[in-house]
Amino acid sequence: MLVSADELKLPLPSLADYVHFHRKRLGSTREALGQRAFLSARTIQKLERGEQTGLSLPTQQSLGRALGLDHPDEFRHLDDLTRVHIPRPSIPEVVRAEVTAAERAMLEDLMPRPAAYCNWRWDVIAANDAYEQLFPGRVAAGNVMHWLFGPIGRKIMATWDEETPNDVARMRGICAYFGNPEPGVALLRDLQDDPDFARLWLTRKVRFDRGVEEPQHVHTDAGPVSVTMQLQSFPAGREFLHLCVAVVRPYSGPPLRTDPI
Repeated sequence: MLVSADELKLPLPSLADYVHFHRKRLGSTREALGQRAFLSARTIQKLERGEQTGLSLPTQQSLGRALGLDHPDEFRHLDDLTRVHIPRPSIPEVVRAEVTAAERAMLEDLMPRPAAYCNWRWDVIAANDAYEQLFPGRVAAGNVMHWLFGPIGRKIMATWDEETPNDVARMRGICAYFGNPEPGVALLRDLQDDPDFARLWLTRKVRFDRGVEEPQHVHTDAGPVSVTMQLQSFPAGREFLHLCVAVVRPYSGPPLRTDPI
């Protein structure tokens, strides 16, 4: 079922929203922003109203600098937002929601290493017992973001306050990259009433892929551990299904409270 605009309380990623937000963050007028970006105030107004999207790469770069963007992912996001008039990267109309017998066997063959299959919006489709033990409740929640903002995820993630801003930022990045596809919009609708999620979404922070060595810090019965994920697209380039294999190492994060959250 399609998500109607009336169901959304949070803004979808758009060039209009992104330009307006950062202009207001800077406390700048349209005229002042236009001067810094070498654009007219009328053009800034059209961008903020959604009346214009296509921008040349030099204009994007100039506008991004004028908006105070300083991270490569922010410029990549700005580029994605200006390309809404161009066909987006192809994704399946139906999000993959089950695995084959061979894929399930692969999970079992990987034991005792924690492993799971996730689709592009991080629905957990199937996992082995080691994964369920490492991330209890995640398979039942069905989606990594649902789990992360639920009571179990808040307890299990040892550095929840540091983890969630980047995860929400990556969700923003992938939604814009694919042109706000329906499954991503539905996930935004599902999460929008959580005040912590809403606060993070409204920062407009954007990131893309998690670094290979960027760990998640997780509470376990034996104590906190640090986990990195090895990802393999399977089948490559067709269904955006990821085989996620966890590498569990001794805890390497910041000092923790003696009692879990």
